[in-house]
Amino acid sequence: MSRSGRAERDLRTRLEHLEAVSALAAAALGRLPDELSEAVTDTVERARTRLGRGADRTVVALAGATGSGKSSLFNALVGTEVARVGVRRPTTAHAQAAVFDRTGAIDEGTTELLDWLAVDRRHVVPDATDLDGLVLLDLPDHDSVEADHRREVDRLVEVVDAFVWVVDPQKYADAALHEQYLRRFSTHAAVTIVVLNQVDLVPDDGRRRVLDDLGGLLERDGLRGVRVLGTSVRTDEGVGALRRELAARVAERRAAVARLAADVDWLAERLAAPVGDREPGPAGGGARRRLSVAFADASGADAVAGAVGAAHRRRAAQEVGWPPTRWLGRLRPDPLRRLGLDRPPPAEGTTTVARTSRPAPSTVAEAAVRAATRTFADEASTGLPEPWRRRVSEVAAAHRDDVADALDRSIGATALPTQPPRWWHLVGALQWLLAGAMAVGLLWLVLIGVVAWLQLPDLPTPDIGAIPVPTALAVGGALLGLLVGAVARAVAAVGARRRAAVARRRLVDAVAATSDALVADPVDAELADLAELRRHALALR
Repeated sequence: MSRSGRAERDLRTRLEHLEAVSALAAAALGRLPDELSEAVTDTVERARTRLGRGADRTVVALAGATGSGKSSLFNALVGTEVARVGVRRPTTAHAQAAVFDRTGAIDEGTTELLDWLAVDRRHVVPDATDLDGLVLLDLPDHDSVEADHRREVDRLVEVVDAFVWVVDPQKYADAALHEQYLRRFSTHAAVTIVVLNQVDLVPDDGRRRVLDDLGGLLERDGLRGVRVLGTSVRTDEGVGALRRELAARVAERRAAVARLAADVDWLAERLAAPVGDREPGPAGGGARRRLSVAFADASGADAVAGAVGAAHRRRAAQEVGWPPTRWLGRLRPDPLRRLGLDRPPPAEGTTTVARTSRPAPSTVAEAAVRAATRTFADEASTGLPEPWRRRVSEVAAAHRDDVADALDRSIGATALPTQPPRWWHLVGALQWLLAGAMAVGLLWLVLIGVVAWLQLPDLPTPDIGAIPVPTALAVGGALLGLLVGAVARAVAAVGARRRAAVARRRLVDAVAATSDALVADPVDAELADLAELRRHALALR
């Protein structure tokens, strides 16, 4: 592969990185400064368009101040008077092009290129073998008193392949030229030529000093190694050297690629500060845990878990307690019913989650969530450039108003351990059996008392040892029922604590998923995008 082919391949690879930077910057405000983001997008579009016009034509702009002899130099290179020449006031209002083509015609590709450049004034230079493929533009004066002239210069210097800055011995140190153009294109030395025109006006013994002085100014502008030539249209001095320099640029067929590569270099330098020295990474596990703890506190997970335990104990008392006293438990409200959580969890695949009756998070809890969110964002963005830290903070706080509703939904969607254990049914049946035995014994004793009161013959009453069977049934049934109830409540209390712990774990996990969805995951996604943006920006170098 030729050198120019490798250069174009490398440029296209860098443009892919630049396109990725553009897309990531455009996806969210604050990732890059607006001006820089626009410059990236414009450069990508301009580069793709220019490469699509082909690199077999080299577009060179002759730019200079009023009276620098730029148009005269243009005519000298063309070989005929094409541009109007002025002395004290600008005469070039619009850019004009000289197309050097050995066939003496402007082909379709060159026409499309000039249409894209919006240069309507065109002149063909035939029989120009050494410069075949050159499109030479004569620009308006960059210091023109006409604002339209200056805008035309500013527009074209953004899109041409190479520059020839024409200065004269009187104004080569002009601040406007150096500050507005030369320093601005300091990364474009490879596609820049500076011509000290009208060098015949400088005494022979002073020319070297003037050229050296001009070279020093260019060094301070950042244009190191730029080609500096002295020319005089009147004496034809240096015009041949400039023509050979242009011919060499045209022969290489690399000017368009080199110019675009210089544009990418300029952007790479400007991107260095915004992307920082540290690659963004996902937030640490400790920061996530602290965030989920704050959300759990705000959700009232401990209170709900306590209600699960209390409801288990209350329901156990009603299922396995002593039947004659069970009605007392109904006087106390069910803790889960009071919270609106006495229902089965939604079926899998159901999108609608019923709201609970939990109280909204307190002001203190909400403040704690906001503080934890800020802390999480600060920890996640430590070491990043300040604009990116602000961006991460904005992402972290984006769903701040949705926290209360999301917490309520996560609590309502959590499957709480409320199903009664199987042993309740067995113990409940035993309790009813014991209560029945007590009732039989009491009825038997009442019947014996009625018979005795009516002075009827005594009923036969069997004994168990020294205790009559009715008494044994009545007293034994009551005592055993109370004992079984006490043991069952003790076992249920252990189960209540276990269920409360299970409920808390499930609630904390659900709330952690909510904190991840509202804060941690968006922040991690933003950090991943910023890391990708940074990697693409670094690849531009």
